[in-house]
Amino acid sequence: MLKIAYGEASFDNLRNRGDLYIDKTHFISLMENHTKFFFIRPRRFGKSLWLSVLHAYYDTNKKDIFDKLFDGLYIQKSPTNYKNSYLILRFDFSGLNTEDENSLKSDFTFRIKKEIKRFYREYKSIFGDAFYKDFENESVSLSAAQMVNSLKEEVQNTKYKVYVLIDEYDHYANKLASEGRESFVKNIVSQTGFVREFYEQMKIASGEGVFERFFITGVSPIMLDELASGFNILSDMTVDPGFNEMIGFTINDVQWLLDKVSEERYIHKTKEEVLKDLIYYYNGYCFSNEAKTRLFNSDMVLYFMEKFSRIGYPSDLLDENVKTDYVKLRGLIVGASGKAKLQSIIEEVNLNDTLIVSLTKRFNFTQRFGDNELKSLLFYLGLLTFSDKSERFQIPNQVIRTLYWEYLRKFLEESLTIEFDMRLLSKALYEMAEVGKADSLKELAVDFFQEKLSGYDFSGLTEKHVKFLFVSYFTLSKLYNIISERELPGKKRIDLLFEAHPAFYEYVLYNFIVEFKYIRKKDTEEEANQKRKDAISQAREYYEVYKRDFKQFGRKLRSLALIVAHSREVELIEVCGFGS
Repeated sequence: MLKIAYGEASFDNLRNRGDLYIDKTHFISLMENHTKFFFIRPRRFGKSLWLSVLHAYYDTNKKDIFDKLFDGLYIQKSPTNYKNSYLILRFDFSGLNTEDENSLKSDFTFRIKKEIKRFYREYKSIFGDAFYKDFENESVSLSAAQMVNSLKEEVQNTKYKVYVLIDEYDHYANKLASEGRESFVKNIVSQTGFVREFYEQMKIASGEGVFERFFITGVSPIMLDELASGFNILSDMTVDPGFNEMIGFTINDVQWLLDKVSEERYIHKTKEEVLKDLIYYYNGYCFSNEAKTRLFNSDMVLYFMEKFSRIGYPSDLLDENVKTDYVKLRGLIVGASGKAKLQSIIEEVNLNDTLIVSLTKRFNFTQRFGDNELKSLLFYLGLLTFSDKSERFQIPNQVIRTLYWEYLRKFLEESLTIEFDMRLLSKALYEMAEVGKADSLKELAVDFFQEKLSGYDFSGLTEKHVKFLFVSYFTLSKLYNIISERELPGKKRIDLLFEAHPAFYEYVLYNFIVEFKYIRKKDTEEEANQKRKDAISQAREYYEVYKRDFKQFGRKLRSLALIVAHSREVELIEVCGFGS
């Protein structure tokens, strides 16, 4: 069985226990070309673990255990001249108290003090046993900036240099922005702000050659513009193609993981078929317009693999912890731009599949984010990624597309006070899954379009728009993976595919194709009749193609035509498979 320590961010713990680690250490030598390294990646992509790798590699205290920690990894055989040569100063700014400026300043100062105390304790062989206690007494009246200055002066008396690692540099700023408190952020990074003073001391220590290297990471660059005035020495390597694959898994990494799984797990699907699923659900991230390799979110893959290697397909394809993080990100996006703006972008990307974005690399809080800033923020947060075309961005994978649908459902709940009917949904899905009937699906569609969306303006909506409003309902379901625009040979696409979730193969006996048509107010009677005929024709054609070219894994296939009119009339037509 794979030894996956899901959620573990300590490299030392992984290696000491013999847990799985995907080797990324060949990037260490490349990083050394940039002494002040700034690097943004989405939540749960492996940033904290990478900081831990750097800590283990450069820490002079870990010289004696280097071979144990890096045994069999690339960097053990090809170490650089800087191996185990630094004192490590490491900060983590997640979870700070942001109730008000005083509480944030107090908590921020406490974090600095706590880390510097650790620093003196860990390096007591250099600074002496008594130094830790002396700092404890002296630091009571010192600010964060003063403590950094004091540490710099002490290190100057030694032969060593400091490598500074900062994790979640932007966490508190993101939280404040999500609450609409941008002015708070401006205060703390202003010329007299305590955060600005802290980074100014960092810059001074760097200029004097004491703090020789930096690695700073977070999930967004929204504080980078404010930092730059006091700490303008960073090399922003976020979209550099040479570091596209430094964090995240390549397809070769995922294939290697699947090879480690016991063959008994490949009962319903072959290894190649499971890989296809992982590509569809978790792959697709690209962080540079010049990079060719697309990446998997490492956390999502490890979540899947930990479950799959033990019990088979997880019932939730997205870990609840990740989903919670993305709910928080929705708060950040809404706080920075407004709910209506985010809703319009969700609709735009679902309608067009791509968005045109001129990537913003620095943000400021003098005004609310505009269209381009918000779309850029979605890229940094992992909700959009580079496409194959310049300045065009796309949704990276099906899991993130489903999150967009969930965001839309929440908008409908909040703006129209819709209460989604779980009883109707459960009835419809179980009827489809167990007996292959669609009567309750029609009942659900009628209730949704005639009752739930009674206050929604249908007049300017397109067919795609109406369809993904309906799709948002099914994010509450687990039995089926709902796939929109499933591609078929010949560049044809199924409107909606209800495909059995592998974790529920025992219960879901039927897959469904649904061809969706929307009759607009301006459509003539002839056009409306043609749309109805097209829906039936496509439902029949796609049924035959999908049945011929795609495995059903023991499920039976049925196809439907769903026609919704601007007047909210709903027609559901059984097309193929119902006689079998």
